[in-house]
Amino acid sequence: MVGGLENAATGPYSSISGGEGNRAVGGASSISGGDRNRAVGTYSTVTGGIENEASGDHSSISGGWINVASKDASTISGGAANTASHVYGHVSGGKLNTASGFFSTVLGGSRNDAKGRGAVVTGGLYNKAGDLATVVGGKKK
Repeated sequence: MVGGLENAATGPYSSISGGEGNRAVGGASSISGGDRNRAVGTYSTVTGGIENEASGDHSSISGGWINVASKDASTISGGAANTASHVYGHVSGGKLNTASGFFSTVLGGSRNDAKGRGAVVTGGLYNKAGDLATVVGGKKK
């Protein structure tokens, strides 16, 4: 641990560079800063933000607020209350978005779900994409 307040790096080879109330629990996990972030998975990382959790192995969260990357190699770039809940799922940003399919991606917007294998939602509101489908913005009716 380099600095900060009330941080705990308890996983083997884990590290925390700063911030407050952060927990690096997974082996070789790391947190760069922020407030109350958790890096639980092995080799998981949280760069910053508030109350983010990277619990999948090799998962990462770059920032934002209350984001969860729960499966292996899942990633979230930022935003608020986003979830990457399948292997290789990715959410770039926005709010309340979910990448719940294998190799799925949500780029932004709000309340979107890339729920199928290889699904992509580029943005908009309340959109869902199934297997190998792409939704380009708009609002679900």
